[in-house]
Amino acid sequence: MRRITISLDDDLVHLVEAEVSAGRASSVSAWVADAIRARTRARADLVSDLEELERREPTSTEVVASMARAVGLPPAAVVKVLKSGRGGPGGRRGA
Repeated sequence: MRRITISLDDDLVHLVEAEVSAGRASSVSAWVADAIRARTRARADLVSDLEELERREPTSTEVVASMARAVGLPPAAVVKVLKSGRGGPGGRRGA
């Protein structure tokens, strides 16, 4: 395991500390790691779902722009992923 330093707004620190205090996470580090994993899975799932939709019906420019905003990527990157047929880290998710 590698140790890193991050900076967070006070409200986020309080939120995470409350999660740890309530027993919903074993530590701040564990909570952050879980959040990173969840976001990564959510992006991969979104891309996979959108690839499936793209196979059925081409995605409009407006939908691509909305997807790009949602995942924090430029629209060109979203179009590239949709055309390449890859679902991000770990490839396609299982059915």
